Amino acid sequence: MDHSIRFAPAAQLSLDAFADLFTRSFENYFYPGVTTAPILAARARFEQIDFSRSLVMYAGDEPAGQAILALRGEEAWCGGFGITVPFRGRGLARQLIAALIDQARQAGSRRFSLEVLTRNAPAIKTYLGAGLAIARDLQIFEWNRGEQAVPGSTGCAPADPAELLGRFRALHPAGAAWQRDLPALLVKPGLSGLALGEAYVVFSQRDATVRIEDLGAADAGQAATLLQALQARAAKIVSVNEPADSPVTAAFARCGFQETDRQHELSLPLASQ
Repeated sequence: MDHSIRFAPAAQLSLDAFADLFTRSFENYFYPGVTTAPILAARARFEQIDFSRSLVMYAGDEPAGQAILALRGEEAWCGGFGITVPFRGRGLARQLIAALIDQARQAGSRRFSLEVLTRNAPAIKTYLGAGLAIARDLQIFEWNRGEQAVPGSTGCAPADPAELLGRFRALHPAGAAWQRDLPALLVKPGLSGLALGEAYVVFSQRDATVRIEDLGAADAGQAATLLQALQARAAKIVSVNEPADSPVTAAFARCGFQETDRQHELSLPLASQ
């Protein structure tokens, strides 16, 4: 059987076919990697995914893996990476990440980055072997009301998310993760906002669960007040990819959030050609 390796642009597949490959490449992962064509289409808009630069890895004629590349100016980011179960353990991930980095370089990017769970030792080894280095950690927080009483907070008022995001750059000295950076937030629908002076939180809500999309504050005290305002209206709050070096991080512990997972953000400078 021919298992020679080749690469092709993801754009050659339909979104449905690529979604199926993506889902199969995340089988037995730490979290369900199930995706669909509509989800991919939405992600392409929010995350600036370039399917002509994203890759499908073939072993012979069979799709064996996928890697998503997103581009913003001179920045490139991997938004999904995986090998399907029958082809794992053969070193193919090393070939796939090298090919994706080459796509980023050909696109004129100056830096390539990705996130990986800190407990995913095999993936970390692969990425470090490809030349990436750990730049910082990103934290995942969760809070559940349970039976506890929540006093809420005063001084927070509803505000237009578009107006709040005009303050984004001034309130993010640590820099935001790719999915929470300003280009993604500006095109996301269904956002709400609360303001506390110049500080703010932008969030989405489904039923009783709130997802923090952006928390901008000068210090942890302001951030804690905004979190308490959210706690008064939600049964569950999640926040994904808050930089560990952010000035607001301490507010989560202060308000009873638990760190449920953590990711390394890895990056690689790319020489221009």
